[in-house]
Amino acid sequence: MSRNKDDIYIGGKPPSHTKLIRTPYIIALVAIALAAGGFFAFRYVKMAKPPQTVVVEETSELKIYYPSPPGKLGVKSVPVKNTLTDREKADAIISGLRDSKTIPETLALIDFAADTEGTLILNFTPDLALMKLDPLREIQTVYAIVNSFLANFAKARNVQLLSAGQAFSTINGTVYTYKPMEFNSQILED
Repeated sequence: MSRNKDDIYIGGKPPSHTKLIRTPYIIALVAIALAAGGFFAFRYVKMAKPPQTVVVEETSELKIYYPSPPGKLGVKSVPVKNTLTDREKADAIISGLRDSKTIPETLALIDFAADTEGTLILNFTPDLALMKLDPLREIQTVYAIVNSFLANFAKARNVQLLSAGQAFSTINGTVYTYKPMEFNSQILED
């Protein structure tokens, strides 16, 4: 047997004549490197975006009292902006009372003021003193107005109702309205 120069080896083993296939390993390594590079590039682009401004409009809720059977007052919450002035808040309460059919559409708040003793002075159009209500409905209407205003103005202690700038003794003979009125919790729903 003739020996070829290539057949000479040093060490105890003859060289292996099988050729290693490295191409799939190289392709897999390149694919992993590209995937990792793409992942980090995506994260960088995502983080590099300028932050978006989120406008949070602060709101609060007004409590509006309304007549509820049997002779009680229910309460609902109406969301409003925190930036309302006292007059705008008063107008929102009147609007809520109209929406709940507590007061007629023709009744309007002419003036709104508060004195130093915590009395809210509500001057309505003459329609307030001219309303024709049965006794139960009169009680519910008067206290729906009074409770709605007192619940939404923290420093207020009582409410004085005026009709065309004048105090009046009663709407229809049931509730005495000549003097300032306090919050009535006895008429509220359980």
